[in-house]
Amino acid sequence: MSIPVDKNRKWIADLHESIDRLEEDAKATIMKPVGKTCAADLLKLCESHLGREVVTAEDLIAGWNLLRERRGLQGRWEIDGDVIRGVFGECGCPLVRAGMIDLHPVLCYCSQGMMETIFAAAAGQGVPVDVKRTIGRGDNACEFVITPKHPVRTSIS
Repeated sequence: MSIPVDKNRKWIADLHESIDRLEEDAKATIMKPVGKTCAADLLKLCESHLGREVVTAEDLIAGWNLLRERRGLQGRWEIDGDVIRGVFGECGCPLVRAGMIDLHPVLCYCSQGMMETIFAAAAGQGVPVDVKRTIGRGDNACEFVITPKHPVRTSIS
């Protein structure tokens, strides 16, 4: 069976355009849960590159930065006091990077949902992810800021 890739890309592009007509809260409600699916895959990749289980936010950041570095991706995650910040020079979505779908602003909610899920698991608490800038929304970089309500679990906690 032949998979009609171009037809599927067009269908997904049309779906993104339809979602984009909704209010911001509705866009987030639809797209953020989709990102949760990628969180488990990313966590496994981080653990693979780190060589051990991710049990703290520091572990997650170390593994994720190593993964990005080995793939030649620009940008990194950093912890500054109680704030976790990531600034990236290209979209990290694997579907966009593989050319399976086109970059669209609604995908940034998907990324936000993925980050909320993976950082909540590593930090041991729900964490809000503040989307400051995204390439998908026309900025020159993606920037995400996470400010946990309680200090994150670290290797010295």
